[in-house]
Amino acid sequence: MINTYIPYFRKKDQKILSQCLRTNFVSTAGPLVKKFEDNFNKKYNFKYSVALNSGTSALHLGLKAIGVKNGDTVILPSYTFAATANAIIYNNANPWFFDCNENFEFSLNKITKILKKKTYLKNKNLILKRNGSIVRAIVPVSTFGKKIDFNSIQKFSTKHNLKILFDTAACHDPKIFKFKKNNKMNFCFSFNGNKTLTTGAGGMFSSNSKSVVSKIRTLANVGKKFKKYDYETVGYNYKMTNLQASLGLSQLKNIDSIISLKKKIFLEYKKKFTNLKDISFISCEKYTNWVFGIIVKNYKTFKLIQNTFNKSNIQMDLFWKPLHLQQPYKNFKKSNLNFSNSVWNRVILLPSHPGLKNNQQTKVIESILKNLK
Repeated sequence: MINTYIPYFRKKDQKILSQCLRTNFVSTAGPLVKKFEDNFNKKYNFKYSVALNSGTSALHLGLKAIGVKNGDTVILPSYTFAATANAIIYNNANPWFFDCNENFEFSLNKITKILKKKTYLKNKNLILKRNGSIVRAIVPVSTFGKKIDFNSIQKFSTKHNLKILFDTAACHDPKIFKFKKNNKMNFCFSFNGNKTLTTGAGGMFSSNSKSVVSKIRTLANVGKKFKKYDYETVGYNYKMTNLQASLGLSQLKNIDSIISLKKKIFLEYKKKFTNLKDISFISCEKYTNWVFGIIVKNYKTFKLIQNTFNKSNIQMDLFWKPLHLQQPYKNFKKSNLNFSNSVWNRVILLPSHPGLKNNQQTKVIESILKNLK
């Protein structure tokens, strides 16, 4: 089977895991979590980070720490993984689903027009006309691990007095985060087993705001701040383990090599799939995505490719089904979702893991090209 994504491990990863096991520090106690946080900050250009047990936990606590409250409304794309919306609901807030554009980013001009129609300003807050809910925050998502236009989002949120939490769960190319450290943006990462950098399961909340990170650390530590059994608030047991951090440290040392391997795979796909009639290639240009994909322009071609993949023992993965189409989220507010509705069942993820062999990639490419006119 040629898989869409599998973890990329080296002997050094196995060695550091064995070393950690011999110390007996395999749970949340131990020195490696702090070391992983510090090294991640250096590599990804942050002042502060908190290692957690998942990217979902980072989103949940991140929204709470930036001030999302019971009954608030939070803007997010419908074309995203369920965790983005779930984290909003965990905070007793309401998702407001918006469309993305053909680059799988927010269309901020369209959102602005909708906000003018659906909200009014009171005490510097955007208020929904239909129910009086405060539109408190926006959660842009790094779809496919693509770079987000951080500056445009920041200007938009400042204009509308919105808090920002970036869902960069799959965005692991360090070059993307080369910005000034005086910004107050907040980021959530996932280190799940299918991510470019993995700790098996795990996540990270990163920010240059000391106060926000301090809240996250307390909330993730069952509400404790200093003393062992003194609790400041009702918290959660969301900490990363020392064992996970040991793997994270080893993966972090190798992240540039992993990115280089993925870049080579991307360039080969780009060379073969650019300017074709029946498919469009989802590009990433300067930076390296988590996964690479194509949009098939008609369903007949899609089915032909699907059948060929099945016969050729190539994993056939669709990407996300928009959340507004799914039962748990159907009753939440949504606006103008034409692109999401039209594209979701035509996106095919391509095998993108760093261990993909040349002959395997050639087989994938040929299996697609043979079905095009």
